[in-house]
Amino acid sequence: MKRFKILLIVGDGLGDRQVTQLKGKTPLEAADKPNIKSILNSSIMGLMDPIGPGIVPGSDTSHLAIFGLDPYKYYKGRGSFEALGAGATLNEGDVAFRGNFATVDSEMRIIDRRAGRKIDEAADLVRELNDKINEIEGVKVRFYKGTEHRVSVVLSGDAMSDKVSDTDPHEVGSRVLQSRPIDSSPGSEKTAKIVNALTQRIYQVLSESPINNKRKAEGLPPANIILLRGASIHSELPKLKDYTGLKGAAVSATALIKGVSKSLGMEVITPPGATGGIDTDYMAKADAAIKLLESDYDLVFLHVKATDAASHDGLVSEKVRAIEMIDRVIGKIFDIYGTDLVLLFTGDHATPVELKEHSGDPVPILLYAPVNIIPDELGGFDERQARHGSLKIIGLNIINLLLNYSNRASKYGA
Repeated sequence: MKRFKILLIVGDGLGDRQVTQLKGKTPLEAADKPNIKSILNSSIMGLMDPIGPGIVPGSDTSHLAIFGLDPYKYYKGRGSFEALGAGATLNEGDVAFRGNFATVDSEMRIIDRRAGRKIDEAADLVRELNDKINEIEGVKVRFYKGTEHRVSVVLSGDAMSDKVSDTDPHEVGSRVLQSRPIDSSPGSEKTAKIVNALTQRIYQVLSESPINNKRKAEGLPPANIILLRGASIHSELPKLKDYTGLKGAAVSATALIKGVSKSLGMEVITPPGATGGIDTDYMAKADAAIKLLESDYDLVFLHVKATDAASHDGLVSEKVRAIEMIDRVIGKIFDIYGTDLVLLFTGDHATPVELKEHSGDPVPILLYAPVNIIPDELGGFDERQARHGSLKIIGLNIINLLLNYSNRASKYGA
């Protein structure tokens, strides 16, 4: 029996609701999708609840589910995923934080939570921090550059804990918070103390930085603090190859998704021009996926953040365009692999453009297989058509579907 390769495409925040600007259509309904339409006669579709009905998923928890790991069992927090995606190597027990470069005054009152958001000197600031701050009270400290204003901070030491509060108040005009233990363990008390001492040291180093002096001279907000949030203690996850038999690779430019993929033991590729935003180079991602499919990978995962980025900013036309570009990506890949590929296209959650936030709505899902699949024979792929499809599943079902239709599933039982 022939085993097919698998292409999993996830449009981040793909799902939506009726949009006033589109006269009641969803972005998926409004988008021109000729390549998807051409494969509907060999496809089934439906709706997926990434975690469960009505549950509002994060991108981290939903991707764990999509790859077959129960997030209620395996999710330990976002910080370690972000750090891995930013290039960190983590050991069991390391504590990782998400962080923002931000601007504060001399009283540690926040002026700009993102220090202008686009910080061209971010890599230089991270190098300076790593040069001048190696440890705090015997705990090793490492800094990793994320995208734009984002940075990851990793603490390595004995008896550390992620049960500590954030230093980020999430509000301009508020003072940087003191981290506090949120349970009674000695490790939490120790970690909160380290975080507070580290925050003061970061402020000292960045306030004296020639880079920030130059920014101020140019009228730019100094990136003179890092606001920390989302502590998570690193714990090794099961590897995709071990529990599915699939050798997997991912194409993504989003630190969080890269981190999830690395945690699962997948090769991660970020092609030149892939940005993790609405300005991403879609065809570069398609080319990267094609190269991976040409090699010995069984599953190639292609992640597109643009649909979610447009949704959070309420950019209806940009979300429609992103969907149309995903359709072009599918067309380019299918020109080469259409008869030898199982495709599953879905979202990790809904981000309605008028809501500008994640929601607990189910997301449409489409599965194409080059076998004698009984198609749903629907006229299009969108939220409305998907209600009439044969699939009504949760995220944890996806891996089993892919294994089955690629002829890679093992029998359960005698």
